[in-house]
Amino acid sequence: MATTDSTKNTNGPQQGTWVRRVALLYALLIAVWIFIDSGLPLSYLFGAELPAGTWLQTLAGWFFVASTAWLLHLLITKNVEIEKKARSDLRLRDRAIESSVNAILITENRSEGQTIVYVNPAFETITGYSSAEVMGRNPRFLCGDDLDQPGLKEIREALAGGRAARAELRNYRRDGSMYWNELYIAPVADETGLVTHYIGIQNDVTAAKQYREALEYQANYDQLTQLPNRNLLQDRLHQAIVHGDRYRQTVAVAHFNLDNFSLINDTLGRAAGDRVLEEVAHRIIMCVRSLDTVACLGGDEFALVSFDHDSVDSVSAELQRVIDTLAQPYVVDGREIYVTCSAGIVLYPQDGDTVEELLRNANVAMRRAKEQGKSTVQYYTPELNTRAGERFDLYNRLRNALERDEFLLHYQPQVDLKSGRVVGVEALIRWQNSEYGMVSPGRFIPLAEETGLIIPIGEWTLKAACAQNKQWQDAGLAPIRISVNLSARQFRERDLGETVARVLKETGLDARYLELELTESVIMHNPAEAIVTLQALRDTGVHLSIDDFGTGYSSLNYLKRFPVHRLKIDQSFVRDVTSDEDDAAIARAVITLGHALELKVIAEGVETKEQLEFLRASGCDEKQGYYFCKPLPAGDIGKLLGEGRKLEV
Repeated sequence: MATTDSTKNTNGPQQGTWVRRVALLYALLIAVWIFIDSGLPLSYLFGAELPAGTWLQTLAGWFFVASTAWLLHLLITKNVEIEKKARSDLRLRDRAIESSVNAILITENRSEGQTIVYVNPAFETITGYSSAEVMGRNPRFLCGDDLDQPGLKEIREALAGGRAARAELRNYRRDGSMYWNELYIAPVADETGLVTHYIGIQNDVTAAKQYREALEYQANYDQLTQLPNRNLLQDRLHQAIVHGDRYRQTVAVAHFNLDNFSLINDTLGRAAGDRVLEEVAHRIIMCVRSLDTVACLGGDEFALVSFDHDSVDSVSAELQRVIDTLAQPYVVDGREIYVTCSAGIVLYPQDGDTVEELLRNANVAMRRAKEQGKSTVQYYTPELNTRAGERFDLYNRLRNALERDEFLLHYQPQVDLKSGRVVGVEALIRWQNSEYGMVSPGRFIPLAEETGLIIPIGEWTLKAACAQNKQWQDAGLAPIRISVNLSARQFRERDLGETVARVLKETGLDARYLELELTESVIMHNPAEAIVTLQALRDTGVHLSIDDFGTGYSSLNYLKRFPVHRLKIDQSFVRDVTSDEDDAAIARAVITLGHALELKVIAEGVETKEQLEFLRASGCDEKQGYYFCKPLPAGDIGKLLGEGRKLEV
């Protein structure tokens, strides 16, 4: 670089010197010629007579020569500077082309096509071809056999019209690997306007295109199952509708929701849940045709768009195949897991005209299927929208029920069979709404469970029941046990033990006067984890009871390990103990089992004297039901306890 700089520094003075020499030589030669032409040399040598004014003319000529010599010097200097700048600019452009990270090539526009006459180093780097290998070739060879690209058509049209163009092409390197080439071509015309050359600029956009494709994939596909998501589903459904209109065919849309899937995540962890979802996606795909679209709507919800069916029966057969396949056991970490699903189905065009309407109605039908007991298929009917609207309204009112103090508790006595005394009460929540009146728990509890509102409602119930029991005790009434039901969601709350302890502290109720009831199915969903939770609850000092015993699948091995105090015989067995030998045998077995495990046994749903006599003869400890007393407001229970009245046993 130092040598080059030195050369550049001397070029200026050297060029200035030869320019001055040329000007001086011109001035000297012309001056001598003027001097000789004036006759002055002959006059001096031979004494010849000269015309008047000869010297003046000679001096004027010399002055003119000096002036023109100076102008010549300026013109030559300026021309040299222009030429020097042009050479500098040319070197700069050459350097820019040579240093460009984009591949640049120049082609000669011949009648037989374009031939390469120049490529820069970046072209060699990107394509793997040397300059010598591509000279004289048509740049089309970079496309290999991939000559039907839309971008090539654009380039051909631009070449035919002698205009610039931009296109995206699939090109192939010397090693055969493909890369995306963003090509820009521009024509170069001569002074007559004839296009003689084209300049092409290539930009390797492979990485950028892959990034765009990745973003597009993420926008249209579920990352876990790799199925189309809701966004792509809507597009596919629109295409199916167009196809259905054209060929007058039915389009079916099914909305699947896995039943109680949250229990898998809560008990086995999200990793296990994700593996189940992946298997669910695989099974659905294997059940349907390649032209159908299976989508994941997020979480445990899936959708199917199916068209080109001859009849509704073929739609039903396909969907039933999916339902049956999903019901088969899943093996996760060596454990068998059973997952059922509920499905809602709509048909185009009778159940909706638009994508949005069809998806909405399919969701409504699916919700109805879950309300009917899950693991069912529900076809959409217009009446379901009315139900969905009512359900939505009920949900909104339920959200505000706590703030508006619309909940209240009724209490049903639990009676000792031997003494007839009330030894406990079960707290039963009621909802008094200004619009709906007294809303049945069977109507709003499942909705609260599904939406998560059961957590604040359950805590309110627990706190209100404990506060009421403490109030009865503070009034001087005999202490009794108060039972509060825990929902599945409450039982899965990690801070359940802390919540119970806090409520007991806030209300001042002694823990031994609180009993928490859990259904057999809730406990048995994950027995090992249930034991830990039950022990944490028992450590607070509360009593524990298994509700609806006999309706689930309790293992005797686990039952003896559960830290509970009481078994509650489900009313479904109590109802027919006097007429159904199987129910009678089950009731006696539960009583015997409970006593063998040193547990108290209480029967719920006792409504007749015959049922009472059977239970007494079988050794049942406590009873609860309308035969003794219906659920009562707190004031009536207070009177009952204050009178110390025994109930007929």
